[in-house]
Amino acid sequence: MFYIDVDALCKLAHWGILPDLPLLLNSSWDQMATVSSLRYRVERAIKSPDGKLFRTKEAAISANDCIKKMAQPGCPDENLLVQLVEIPQVNPGEAVQLALAAMDPNGIFITGDKRALRAIGTHQLSLKFTGKVICVEQLLMCCLDLKGRDWLLSHVCPMREIDKAVSIVLGSRCDAQPDDLKTGLESYINEIRSFCNPPLLAKINAL
Repeated sequence: MFYIDVDALCKLAHWGILPDLPLLLNSSWDQMATVSSLRYRVERAIKSPDGKLFRTKEAAISANDCIKKMAQPGCPDENLLVQLVEIPQVNPGEAVQLALAAMDPNGIFITGDKRALRAIGTHQLSLKFTGKVICVEQLLMCCLDLKGRDWLLSHVCPMREIDKAVSIVLGSRCDAQPDDLKTGLESYINEIRSFCNPPLLAKINAL
């Protein structure tokens, strides 16, 4: 099961990439789940975007359509959840998703929060998440490989400001060439890999 945190899901929705997630992960919607409370925030954002999680009605509608196809998340191990919540850089929603991923032999946590990953990488719990994380940059790399440079730029550039690192990779004029995009994304992916050994990141499409 893929457990998608709020940060990653919202970014992918704004970039118009969320509907392609099953293709990128070689999976299906019923093998994905997200925080239960997000469903209600999405419904409110369709009526009135909050300017935080959802800046546009279109992103909220896309998120709503995809969430409806996802599985319901289960109940995390309480002891592990308590330990994760005590890590300052990990928010409660991330803690739930991480705990669920750790319990699931095939569980993968999808996130765009590098601060949380850095904190986990230096924590005694890090071994529970070896190879159980996919970052947003890995998904963008898959988009580059499968869809190409023009597709990626046309989707991400209009809302690139929601992720500072990604905005840098795209270039000051949002005109980065394929090799520059690949180099930039690989730099951030390798940075996350360096947080601990063995690394947190799972392999996705041979990345």
